[in-house]
Amino acid sequence: MSVVVTARGRQTGVTLLELIVTVSIVGILVAIGVPQLGDWVRRNSVGSAADVMQNGLLQAEGEAIRRNQRIEFLLTDGKPAVSGIKTLTAAVNGTNWAIRAVDSSYAPLADESQAYVNGFAMGDIATDLKIEGPASIVFNGMGRVTDIKGVAITEYQVFRLSRTGADRAICVFVTPGGGVKACDPSFSTDKPFACQPLVSLSKCPKP
Repeated sequence: MSVVVTARGRQTGVTLLELIVTVSIVGILVAIGVPQLGDWVRRNSVGSAADVMQNGLLQAEGEAIRRNQRIEFLLTDGKPAVSGIKTLTAAVNGTNWAIRAVDSSYAPLADESQAYVNGFAMGDIATDLKIEGPASIVFNGMGRVTDIKGVAITEYQVFRLSRTGADRAICVFVTPGGGVKACDPSFSTDKPFACQPLVSLSKCPKP
C-alpha cells in the first residue's frame, strides 16, 4: 500500500478497500472486453484473408496479360514454393493458393523459376481459416478465364472465406471476362459490397 506523508503530517494514499474495488472493476471490464476483442480479431482475419485472395487473383490476371501467357491460379493443400511448383496438386477447397505459368498443353512450364509466380499459405493468417472454391482457374493473355483444360468458363468462379467462430464470411469471385471482386453475403442488395444479385446465397451463403 502506497502512503504519502504531507507537510502537515497527514497521511494520504490508497486504502486497501479502494484498491480491491479498483481491481474488481478492472477485472469486470476485462471479462467483458476480451470476448469482444476475440470476435473482432476473428472477423477482421476473414477480411484480411479475402484481401490476400483477391490480390492473388489480380496478380495472376495481371501476369497473364503482361506475359501474354496462360497463368494458373490454384488452391492446394501443399506448400507454395519455387521448388515443387510443377508438382503442386490443385485441390478443391485447398488451404493455400499458388500462381504458376502453364504452357499450351496447360502443364506447368519446365523451368521452375519461370513457372512460379507467387503463393501464400493461408494458415499464416489463421489456422482454422476455411476456403471453399474451385481447384484451379486459368487466365489467358487477354485476361479471360478458362478451366485447366482450356475450356472457357461461363459462370462466376467463387471463393468463399470463413473462420470457425466468426460471424462473417466474404466471397471473392471471378467473372468469365476476368473481373475480380469481393463481396459480403450478409449485406443487403442496396449496399456496394453486397454479393447479391451478382452472386447468389447458394454460391456464397451467410455464416
